Amino acid sequence: MTKKKTNPTHEDYEKLGRAVEGTLVTDYVDWLGNTRRQLISAFMRGIFTGLGTVIGATLMVAVLVWFLHMLGGLPVIGEYLKATGNQIENSTPSK
Repeated sequence: MTKKKTNPTHEDYEKLGRAVEGTLVTDYVDWLGNTRRQLISAFMRGIFTGLGTVIGATLMVAVLVWFLHMLGGLPVIGEYLKATGNQIENSTPSK
C-alpha cells in the first residue's frame, strides 16, 4: 500500500517555522552561555578579517603600481610616478 502525497498546508508551514525558530533560539541561547564557543568564534572571525584585509591591501598595491607605470608617460610628473612605481616594485621580495 502506497501513501498518497498531499500538498503542504499553511498550518504545516507554520509548524515548520515555529520548529526552526525554536531551534535557532535554543542554539543562540546555548552560544551565549558558552564562553569558550564565543571566544573561538571571535578568534576565527578575527583571522578571516585579517586575511581579507591583507589580500585586499595586496591587490590595491598591485593596482597602484600598475597605474603608476601606466602614468609614466605624463609630462612633468611622469618621471616621478615612474620612479615611485619602480621603487615600490623593487622593494617587494622576488621569488
